[in-house]
Amino acid sequence: MSRSNQSDCRKKGDAVAAIVPAGTPAWVTVELIELTIRVWQPYYKAQLTPDEAVTMILGVGRLYEVLGRERLP
Repeated sequence: MSRSNQSDCRKKGDAVAAIVPAGTPAWVTVELIELTIRVWQPYYKAQLTPDEAVTMILGVGRLYEVLGRERLP
C-alpha cells in the first residue's frame, strides 16, 4: 500500500482526523494511528495528536522487539 507521508483521512461521524507525520515508517497507517487514538484517548485529558499516537506505536513496537529477543546464556 502506497501513501504519502502527509496523507489525510477523516472518519465519518468522528472528530479524529489523522495526518501521518513526516518520517513515520510506511507500516504505520492512518487507520493504525486513528485506532491508537481511539483506544488511548479515554485515558488522557488532553486530545492526543497523531504525533503522540505514532510515538506510542513505535514504543510498543520496540518493546515487542526487546521481549521477542532470545536470551543469551
